[in-house]
Amino acid sequence: MGEEIIVPVTMFGMVVGIVWLVSYFNGRKRLTVHETIRLAIEKGQPLSPELMDRMSMVTDPVRADLRRGVLFLAFGAAFAVLGTIIGMEESDALTPMLGVATFPIFLGIAYIGLWAFGRGKPEA
Repeated sequence: MGEEIIVPVTMFGMVVGIVWLVSYFNGRKRLTVHETIRLAIEKGQPLSPELMDRMSMVTDPVRADLRRGVLFLAFGAAFAVLGTIIGMEESDALTPMLGVATFPIFLGIAYIGLWAFGRGKPEA
């Protein structure tokens, strides 16, 4: 297999692998919280509202939106800087790299918007 096949397959494989890893470890985090609560109930431990609030903060989607938004903005900015650096040598590469950088930037803006709208809502 030539380089023209291995590079794109590896690149897209890495994206799939990163998404899988994030999903896997988020699922394990939620499972750990649920098992901890189940074990406390089985042992007869009282579950105070403060403890339940603290345990729910582990999987708080509003807090996660802010983190994701900031990470996507940083990822987009890194891509833009990379495009600028590559564009100094290869001027035709600047526009496509900046185009690619816009996708994570807009995703970051959307997540920060979700965080801003979701933080004022009352708890369910």
